[in-house]
Amino acid sequence: MKKILLLVVMLLGSTPAYAADKEVRMQVLGAVCPSCAYGLEKKFMKIEGVKKFDVDFKAGIVFICAEEKVHFTNEQLTQIFKDAGYSYQSQEEHPSCRQKS
Repeated sequence: MKKILLLVVMLLGSTPAYAADKEVRMQVLGAVCPSCAYGLEKKFMKIEGVKKFDVDFKAGIVFICAEEKVHFTNEQLTQIFKDAGYSYQSQEEHPSCRQKS
């Protein structure tokens, strides 16, 4: 019985943490260094429902993994990036969050 319980716990623990979440990808100009990303990360992580932040400097894309209920308006994102000194371009929503390799 202990082995079955242990197996169930292991299987439940191996499910993706972000399975019911979505990813929002935002094109941004000007974020080219880790300190830039840190400032943006602090702003986004304060938003309720945002779980993960990542940035691809070469592509100029910010990746936000958030609960399905989180929705960003273009006006909201424009202001967040403007306040941080960057230029927001666009956003795309994807049904699941990417896994870092």
